[in-house]
Amino acid sequence: MTSPLPHPLPALTAALAAAALLAGCSAGPFGQGPAGAGATPSADAAEPSAEPSAGPAGPDLPEAADGTDLEACADAECEVLVEAGDEFAMDGTHGVDRFVVDAVDGEGLGMSGFGPGIELSGHLPPPDGGRPPTFVMNGFTVTLVAVDGSTALMALSP
Repeated sequence: MTSPLPHPLPALTAALAAAALLAGCSAGPFGQGPAGAGATPSADAAEPSAEPSAGPAGPDLPEAADGTDLEACADAECEVLVEAGDEFAMDGTHGVDRFVVDAVDGEGLGMSGFGPGIELSGHLPPPDGGRPPTFVMNGFTVTLVAVDGSTALMALSP
């Protein structure tokens, strides 16, 4: 007597759930959970913002080499002004496809990086006049050069 073949439905269900979970890690804007979890993604949500909503640099911020051009950061080499909610696409060289500025305030800079099967996050305290604080994210360095209110001067380097 031969044993019956296993039913393919549980394996298929598990595979689809895993695929949905992995896709959800980078599909929705940070803080809103994966796409489909109560939010309907739009064409605008899929496009990273090229310009932060930050105005001109505050009196305590030096001029940023790349100004507010977040697209300059795609290769993990830039110096830009950022505010909470800013995000940009990266070229994936360091395993990070999307970079998100989670917070900019008196506590410093909070950030996240997303890529295939990876989610990284970190926090940098405000500079104290000494060496600027840095955070290494999957092979590139994030440096918090200065903070003024809700705007920060952030540098990325390979």
